Amino acid sequence: MTIDEKLMTGIRNREKQALSDLYDRYHRIIWNIARQSETDCSVCEQLVTHVFRAVWAKPQDFIQNRKLLMLLIDCCRSRSAATIKKN
Repeated sequence: MTIDEKLMTGIRNREKQALSDLYDRYHRIIWNIARQSETDCSVCEQLVTHVFRAVWAKPQDFIQNRKLLMLLIDCCRSRSAATIKKN
């Protein structure tokens, strides 16, 4: 079992430490993805927060045959695109 699989199992079991560990593992990458489309740091923070809230709310959406990181990036980019359309 990979680290990501262990973390997602923990999140499915509602273990807050697993979410914290996932955040520590990927938040910088997600931040950098957000910065590619947003210059406002507060918007980037909101995007990062959205991604990890989405993981906590619906972990099943992040357990697929694709790498977890790619799913996190997709979540960030889709939310970013929706934010840009609003403005």
